Amino acid sequence: MSETTNSTVVYAITDGVAHVEIDRADKLNSLTREVFEDLVEAGLALKRSSEVKAVVLSGRGRAFSAGLDFTEMARIAEAGAATRSSAEEAAERDAGAGEKSSATGAGRSGAADSVATAVQVGERLGSARALAQKAVHIWSLIEVPVIAAVQGAALGGGLQIALGADMRVAGRDAKLSLMELNWGIIPDMCGTQLLPRLVGPAQAKKLIVTADTIGTDEALRIGLVEEIVEDPLARARELAGQIAGQSRSALVWAKRLVDLSYDSDFSTGLDAEQEALAALLGTDEQKQVVATRLAAMKARAKG
Repeated sequence: MSETTNSTVVYAITDGVAHVEIDRADKLNSLTREVFEDLVEAGLALKRSSEVKAVVLSGRGRAFSAGLDFTEMARIAEAGAATRSSAEEAAERDAGAGEKSSATGAGRSGAADSVATAVQVGERLGSARALAQKAVHIWSLIEVPVIAAVQGAALGGGLQIALGADMRVAGRDAKLSLMELNWGIIPDMCGTQLLPRLVGPAQAKKLIVTADTIGTDEALRIGLVEEIVEDPLARARELAGQIAGQSRSALVWAKRLVDLSYDSDFSTGLDAEQEALAALLGTDEQKQVVATRLAAMKARAKG
């Protein structure tokens, strides 16, 4: 096992299973710009690895992630307030420039552009442009299944990172919430787009607009988590190990096909199934899987 350490994220690959950990236990794995950057960097490294067949995503210590770090939140709020103040001043100056500026909408456009600079976006990574969104979206871009092991708090951005995984295993003590509306904003790390896929639009709206914190029984009932266990990290590793025993090519196709169902019509999905089957059948990898399976069945039959 070789461990790779960034400032805030640690990951290692063992027997085809990658384990990625947010490493800010003393801060309940709260999220900063550096954490987002390190998560994206780790995700990109795993995306490039043909060795990896499953990924476990967790936080060190007693929390998965308590959400955005307060110092980061204060920095963003100050930047937004300063930018908005500048925008309003610009709008007032433009408004005094006369009817022509008002009629063309130049003042309004200039103010809107100034305010927009408070939200920083860059080059796309998959569908995401904002850094915090990339830290969530990267896990869907990895070809193989990703399992979030959720213990303790998974709040705000922390829960949104867990939403980026393909499945979530939660400890009995886990508390989950999208609490952004309590701060006058919205879940902006893919949360408004990913949550409805798991729990449906009505339940997603309820969780978002109430900012309620829910326990694991309710999370399991609505489909936000797949399992509740005493030790979510141990169970996630066990599940990842089971997945890693499968054909990697089949794993890649399986994840790709299910994800395709979100944004393609039924006929496209059915055609893609047949494309996958044609790509898998008769390969050396598939033949080896069949041979191993048959040998195991014969051994069991002999008792």
